[in-house]
Amino acid sequence: MPITRRAALAAALSSLAAPAWAQEFPGRPIRIIVPSAPGGSLDILARLTARHLGERLGWQVPVENRSGGGGNIGFDAAAKSRPDGLTILIASEPLTVNPSLFANLPFDPLRDFQPLTMIATLSQVLVVHPSVPARTFAEFVALAKSGAPMNIGSAGTASPGHMAVAQLVHAGIPLTHVPYRGGGPAVQDTVAGNIQGGIMTLPAALPFIQEGKVRALAVTSEARSPFAPDVPTMAEVVPGVVVNSWQAFLLPAGVPAPVLARLNAEITAVIRLPEVQDFLKRQAFEPAPGTPEALGAFLAEEVPKWRRVVQQTGLRLD
Repeated sequence: MPITRRAALAAALSSLAAPAWAQEFPGRPIRIIVPSAPGGSLDILARLTARHLGERLGWQVPVENRSGGGGNIGFDAAAKSRPDGLTILIASEPLTVNPSLFANLPFDPLRDFQPLTMIATLSQVLVVHPSVPARTFAEFVALAKSGAPMNIGSAGTASPGHMAVAQLVHAGIPLTHVPYRGGGPAVQDTVAGNIQGGIMTLPAALPFIQEGKVRALAVTSEARSPFAPDVPTMAEVVPGVVVNSWQAFLLPAGVPAPVLARLNAEITAVIRLPEVQDFLKRQAFEPAPGTPEALGAFLAEEVPKWRRVVQQTGLRLD
């Protein structure tokens, strides 16, 4: 269909008005959807960002915890939100893992979301209750192989902890996965001794490690964490068991480009604030703000990567 002069003029005017419109954004409160329970690393990052973003924009930024379904409840709520920039999703690995685990998902992680910015990378850590006699990860592996019960909690189905448990089981280490609605509840049950251990983000577990309420045995990342250099990687004992973790902000697909650019500028500025950088590093996050394009390219690699892991491990839902 040919473009009329009226349509061309309207498009030109819209383009000219876009910068002013972006400056007036948001005009209403913005919400951040967290697809897990309070207390985990996603919740920590969402609330930290919400406070500073609200100060910059002059509007409240409430945080909504929408846990359940391995993160799918929160993901779906965000995907179905109006693409006006007023709903932001904070997400991690389950967003890219779930398509390989769940049939007939109501959303597609690459089609239904607009990448906004990476926030940080981090390590997952295996912690055990002090009553567990294993002092090292090698001893933990031997203990599990001896037949000792090993109920290992995670932040939920399809969480990084779940992926690590699946890889360990595939390597011949008998563990029982116990999914929770976030890393906070998983570490709390480990501290209480209700389960033998858990695999959750280092930021969620670090305070309990420092207080001696749990014992850190291994991290899942490819390299040792700079925040816990004495804790070995799982791959040092069980080659091939690697889960590198990340946290990112996304929007519903279709958000206007000026709003996307404004939000990216504001949120990356928040992440780069010296006090935010200091807080993140004290909490064992490695800040990694960037462009929507960089995040989009990263996510496009993550989906097929986890499909291969799921196929290789024969992973099934709990």
